[in-house]
Amino acid sequence: MRSLAIIPLLLVSAHATSAEVISAVPDRFVGEWNASLADCGTANNDSRLVITKDHITYWESDGPVKAVVSEGRYEIALILHLSGEGETWIATEHFKLSQDGKELTTVNLPGDGFVRRRCPKRYAGKDGSL
Repeated sequence: MRSLAIIPLLLVSAHATSAEVISAVPDRFVGEWNASLADCGTANNDSRLVITKDHITYWESDGPVKAVVSEGRYEIALILHLSGEGETWIATEHFKLSQDGKELTTVNLPGDGFVRRRCPKRYAGKDGSL
């Protein structure tokens, strides 16, 4: 339910600032991300996140990216249509990329964040999936 309430905020934020709607997830955000680099390329850690230009995969859910809003080079918000365990839902995610591109922070609330690290590219398939 909280995710649905964020959608209008994303749209208002995009209009009130320099944020812009873009056609796909920028390449700098694409790849596998994990809280533990030792778990890259495996399903051993539920922090695993795989982002492609138009799809996102979490530990127990995945789905297409329906909209991307970019705020500068290092921040995006996504509207997603996820499915998992027989259910489907609309969700939002807000990500901040470190300037060196090695860490991705999921921002759920202002001042809150969960940091994942970029996995080596050897783990990703040709389409960015595993």
